Amino acid sequence: MIKVENLSKQFKQVEVLKSISLEIKKGEVVSIIGPSGSGKTTLLRCLNLLETPSGGSLQINNVHVSFTGKTPSKKQKVDVRQFSGMVFQHFHLFPHKTVIDNIIEAPLVVQKRNKQELVREAEGLLEKVGLLEHKNQFPEQLSGGQKQRAAIARILALKPDLLLFDEPTSALDPELVGEVLTVIQELALEGQTMVIVTHEMDFAREVSDRVVFIADGHIVEQGKPEDIFTAPREERTKKFLQKVLLKRA
Repeated sequence: MIKVENLSKQFKQVEVLKSISLEIKKGEVVSIIGPSGSGKTTLLRCLNLLETPSGGSLQINNVHVSFTGKTPSKKQKVDVRQFSGMVFQHFHLFPHKTVIDNIIEAPLVVQKRNKQELVREAEGLLEKVGLLEHKNQFPEQLSGGQKQRAAIARILALKPDLLLFDEPTSALDPELVGEVLTVIQELALEGQTMVIVTHEMDFAREVSDRVVFIADGHIVEQGKPEDIFTAPREERTKKFLQKVLLKRA
């Protein structure tokens, strides 16, 4: 479904991603872990062309984009984004619109779909994420966890093949983290293809089919969660996990 080959990204003189190659199958849940500044979020943004890679190539379904000496066209960006949706750390809800209007906005404007049909679908999505009773409220009336669940419902309204999560719980108070992770876990059980940048190690271990450890702009190690967390091969991975798990203890 997704194939990344030799992807690189440079900001001025700083090489943030270094020859990243990665394949993700349909229905697979891949968690990306690693220290701050390692390139995790940049990689996620490159998968959705919110950042333009400096080199390499990206294929998602039947759309192939090469970045070697080229800038993606507007059409290529639209083609890539028709298959994927991104959930950000800070929700990005429209503050002047109700929850349900936030959800129907993109398919109404971009896909030109019927409003009544979209409202019915949106109500179903809100029920799925436990927010139906809040459909007529504005974002400022919601908790952080509720805002993030609304943001997930908004992306699901576009029916993306691929969901990209950029540390979806990092802006939440600890007691609100669980409600968001539960929604993501339910999507995983339904077979939704997802790439999740996360610092929640227990969650990554439980929900992922594969864990990718990134440090210093390149993939150091990847494998099944039980292998990465219980018997990592690389010394860099071991040191990272020891530090993270020690902090949590």
